[in-house]
Amino acid sequence: MEEGAKKAIERGLAWCGPLFVVSIIYTWGIMGHNIPPPNMMAMTPDQLISEYYGKYPEIGAGMILSATFGLFYTIWSCLLASLMRDEHGNVGALSFIELAGGILTGWLFAFCSAMWAACSILTGQVSPEIIKMVHTMTWFIFDCTYMITTIQMCALALYTILNKKQTMFPAWAGWVSAAIGIGFVPLIFMPFVTDGPFMVAGLWNFWIIFTGWIFAFFGVYNFYVLKHVYKSTADQAVAAGRLATV
Repeated sequence: MEEGAKKAIERGLAWCGPLFVVSIIYTWGIMGHNIPPPNMMAMTPDQLISEYYGKYPEIGAGMILSATFGLFYTIWSCLLASLMRDEHGNVGALSFIELAGGILTGWLFAFCSAMWAACSILTGQVSPEIIKMVHTMTWFIFDCTYMITTIQMCALALYTILNKKQTMFPAWAGWVSAAIGIGFVPLIFMPFVTDGPFMVAGLWNFWIIFTGWIFAFFGVYNFYVLKHVYKSTADQAVAAGRLATV
C-alpha cells in the first residue's frame, strides 16, 4: 500500500474516536435518557415502564443508533493496537490484550444497546416484568463484565508507562488509564444496592468512573492518537520508539 493511502486510512480510523464519543453521548445518553440511567434496582416493573420506557418512546431509536455507533470504539481500538509496537516494530501481548478489550467493549455497547432497544420497542406488547428482567439483565452484562475494558486500559497503561522509548503517550496518561480501569471494580456491587455511590446511576459507578472513562481515558488517548497520525512517517517512528528505517 502506498504511504499516502496508509496515512489517509490511519487518519480516518483515528477520527472514529471523536465520532464514537459524540454519537454515544447523543444516542445512548440523550436519546436513550441515560444521563443518568434509571435506577431499576429500586423500581417496580410498572415504574420502569411509566417513568422510563413508556415516558420516552425515542429510547428505541436512540439505542438502535447506539448499537451502530458503539462499534466505532472497536475500530479505534484496532488502530491503537497497531501503534503499540516495540522498538523493532513488533506487536506483543499488551497490544493483543488492548485489541481484545477494545473489540469486546465495542461489541458490548452494540449488544446491550440492541437489548435496551428491544425493551423500548416491545413496551406494551409484553409484560412489564419481562421488560424489567431484560433491562436489568442487560445492565448486569454491561456493568459486571467491566474486566473487558479494565484489561484493555491496564495493558495500554503498562505499555505507556514501561515503554520508555515511546513518546506517543505521556506517562501520566498511563497512570490515569490504570486508575480508571481499576476503578471499575466497584461495578460488581451494582446488582446488590438500590442507592448510594455504587448504584447504577451512583456518584462513583456513573458520574466518576463512566464519565472518567469517556473523557479522562478515551478523550486523552484519542487526542494523542490524532496528534500522532498527522506526523510524518519519520516522526512517527521516533515517537513510537522504533528503530528508524526511513
